[in-house]
Amino acid sequence: MKIKNIAMSVSFAVASMASVAPLAVASQHSAEKPNVIILFTDDMGWADIGLQGSKTPTPNLDKLANTGQRWTNFYVSSPISSPSRGGLLTGRLGPKTGLYGTTAPGVFIEGDPDGFPKSEVTIADSLKTNGYDTVMYGKWHLGSNADSFPTRHGFDWWYGIPASNDRYSTISPNQLEMNTLMKNNPKAAHDIWVKGMPAYILPKQEYWDVPLYMSYETKNTINGKYVDYKVPGGMKQATFTKDITGRAKDYIAEHKNQKNPFFMFMSYPQTHTPLFGSPEFVGKGHNRYGDILLEIDWSVGQIMDQLEKQGIADNTIVMFTSDNGPWWMWNKWGLAGQKGNLRDAKGTQYEGGMRVPFIVNWKGHLKNEVVDGIGSTLDILPTIMSLTGTHHPVKDLDGFDISKTWLKGDKSARTIMPYYVLGQFTAFRMGDYKVVFGERKGRKGVVWLNEPTLYNLKDDPNETTNLAKRSPKVLAEVVAAAKVFKENMPKSKAPLFNPNS
Repeated sequence: MKIKNIAMSVSFAVASMASVAPLAVASQHSAEKPNVIILFTDDMGWADIGLQGSKTPTPNLDKLANTGQRWTNFYVSSPISSPSRGGLLTGRLGPKTGLYGTTAPGVFIEGDPDGFPKSEVTIADSLKTNGYDTVMYGKWHLGSNADSFPTRHGFDWWYGIPASNDRYSTISPNQLEMNTLMKNNPKAAHDIWVKGMPAYILPKQEYWDVPLYMSYETKNTINGKYVDYKVPGGMKQATFTKDITGRAKDYIAEHKNQKNPFFMFMSYPQTHTPLFGSPEFVGKGHNRYGDILLEIDWSVGQIMDQLEKQGIADNTIVMFTSDNGPWWMWNKWGLAGQKGNLRDAKGTQYEGGMRVPFIVNWKGHLKNEVVDGIGSTLDILPTIMSLTGTHHPVKDLDGFDISKTWLKGDKSARTIMPYYVLGQFTAFRMGDYKVVFGERKGRKGVVWLNEPTLYNLKDDPNETTNLAKRSPKVLAEVVAAAKVFKENMPKSKAPLFNPNS
């Protein structure tokens, strides 16, 4: 393809993303609005599904895929937690929303004064406006102040934790203090981190005091519009997956005969280290991580069984995916997820960090197949807007409506994928080819390459063979497309995840 044609096609793709919202209202597929459930895990690798090579069996996830649709080239908007979650909920890249950081760790941390921007509109906001009841269970990680809680951003009810399960340490300084120390005395900060590692390897409940909230809207305006109840004793790590699974099942049962459809965001804090699981799963997986994976798989099975039991499986869209790839530094202790033959892991612009498992299931409605086309968590919002006939007021989206692939097996509307790390445009995929401009180098942040590298992801998903010199014309085409994409991006908003800056 000529460079000029490439530029035109990418410009068209960018324009298509921006214009998807107004088309959504016209594309309602059913007179009865479907329920929507997103099952969202933490640090789960691409190969953590049996059908994609997991060493621990995942029969419920396999069944979900075999009776639904599994995508093999599905991406997050960022390879770390908070920016990825922001992308999922808004359908927008971090530089547009401010939901990113330019320095490590690049996520919301305890004590961070910022939070989810009031100016952003979430998938829950729009579904709620369209008559949906909305509920969230589990990890938020988009602000620890009450004004940033999920209930201020479209959810009627939230039972969960404000950040990751390794925050609020009782034995180490908090991240704000560590960030300051890292600037002033890097060696001392490193020594503290190393000293604290055993707590991750052999975790105990008392090493963390993670707050647990029950937050909901109230009609009692005397004490304000919201109740934010801090549950005594906080998060009980070992039984939390079982806890939120039970609550989700109860919610489904209660809404069987409700007039309004529901949207449920099930955001599991696991499989993020420290790994905690219910006793009955301990020692049952291929390693300690496998134990946790078994419990996640069990939870998925419980929720799907409940939908069948209540007779609403055929009117409920269920999606399963992860916020990013596995936290690979813990692999030698058996505490990290599986990435198959993908390069690198969480935090990087390589496939192991950005490519995640994705399954969608809607009984009796979907084209049952394996999709090798490109998709992204950014696409979930516009696709759900389309399938539910919901108007979303934000026009400048970075997601595509991929509902025709879900329903009919058409080719994915997405043919490109930008890779943002710490707010930086580090790589770009077009078709099978990916060009890399910079690499994440730990706490050094993004280090730019002297020359861009080129990979054919269809033939080389491990990104081992640089084709830049062998295929200069292809390189020029993909670089040109990346340039067009970047030029169409507005000026980045200030990062919200730099509390010490």
